[in-house]
Amino acid sequence: MDSILRQCATPLSLVSFLAVAVTGILMLLGVRGGSLGDVHEWLGVIFIVALVLHLVRNWRGVLAMLSAQRNKIIIGATSVVAAAFILISLPFGSGGHGGGFHGPGQIVHRMAAAPIEKMAPALGLTSKEAIARLQRGGVKVEGPQQSLTEIAEEQDQELPRLLNLVLSE
Repeated sequence: MDSILRQCATPLSLVSFLAVAVTGILMLLGVRGGSLGDVHEWLGVIFIVALVLHLVRNWRGVLAMLSAQRNKIIIGATSVVAAAFILISLPFGSGGHGGGFHGPGQIVHRMAAAPIEKMAPALGLTSKEAIARLQRGGVKVEGPQQSLTEIAEEQDQELPRLLNLVLSE
């Protein structure tokens, strides 16, 4: 087993990392066609497996690296930032590539795509109240038949901002 790990762990980690990085950068640049998101997710799984193999193979070196105070600070700060990005993305996420994840992000996006007159009651508001809150925030609303998604696209607004305006007192 050690021989296989010695030969494969690091190269597999490197190649899978590069593949995840390239597909991630493509998605960041707006390339979303086909099954790129699904490929990115599966490459991520392969990367995790490769990383575990790499850690098993190089455990002593990893422990030595983790003992340095500077590395603890870097790892801690990076973990906090990554966790924040993950937590922020959940309520407003797209629901996963290919319709995979159907959690809070999916619910929020469906509500935002509904006309204000249908969405507002689910939030305990009338459509007039929801529209007034948006208008107080400087958002132009043509009528209760518009959805927050339409408004965000038409006015180049961030959907989370519009949701926050509607939910604010």
